[in-house]
Amino acid sequence: MRIKLAVLILFSLVLNGCKPSVPDGVLSPNEMEDLLYDYHLADAMAQDEGIDEGYKERMYRAAVLKKHDVSQAVFDSSMVYYLRHTEELQKIYEHLSDRLNDEVVALGGSSKGMSDFSLNGDTANVWTGVSTMVLDPHEPFNLYNFEIPVDTSFHKGDQLMLNFESEFIYQDGMRDGVAVLAVKFANDSVATQSVHMSSPISYRVTIADNDHLGIKEIKGFFILNKGNDPSGQSSSTLRLMILKNITLIRMREPKQDPEKMKQDSINAARIDSMEQRRMPLPQQSVNMNI
Repeated sequence: MRIKLAVLILFSLVLNGCKPSVPDGVLSPNEMEDLLYDYHLADAMAQDEGIDEGYKERMYRAAVLKKHDVSQAVFDSSMVYYLRHTEELQKIYEHLSDRLNDEVVALGGSSKGMSDFSLNGDTANVWTGVSTMVLDPHEPFNLYNFEIPVDTSFHKGDQLMLNFESEFIYQDGMRDGVAVLAVKFANDSVATQSVHMSSPISYRVTIADNDHLGIKEIKGFFILNKGNDPSGQSSSTLRLMILKNITLIRMREPKQDPEKMKQDSINAARIDSMEQRRMPLPQQSVNMNI
């Protein structure tokens, strides 16, 4: 009897373990990843053609749903579910980023970029946050704050370059993302730079320690604004901004060789002296009395 009971309990546990981790009517993470992969490719095709982009996007997206045998209602419900489970959506887009990079390599491109820099050296990737994120206009999922630790590897005169790529999945509304980079220097002065994102392209924000003060703090944020929906309460409209391949590159000011600087000064002085000798004498006016 005890053996039968143990078998029943084990069988029940196995059945529970095999149940899908998402509710009925919601695509599984693998299904969602495959659909979104084709979704992004469809958007890229529509943008490449550049004619009546909105119509092309709708047509290609409908073709993707038909290919995967998924209705618009199921897709929308799935997106609502994953927006409420941002960790799962984050994992999906991390996988998507890898797949898209692999596609670039397969087409003869290179997946190597700024993220390949180590933390050491004159040029280093000091980004410590996630490399891929998904934002939607609803608080608190519309904002990602970051703060980068500053240590002795930072030198006076360093330059910082924030790089990332953006993608959008919008059913309607204005795309309005913003990235802000703020740097506090040793004298507590602050420099900020920002960029607005509305297109699926690469972006760059740079700040340099031109006055050689030394960098004290590095902060910033990414935000997706509500656009033309001031209430921001529309849960039935799909609006997503995906940021990927995020890096923060610290570039050290090139070191000057004292001997080379001295020789350059000597050469410059010689050139100035030669130029002065080559200058023609000023013409003198001559009065001729006839």
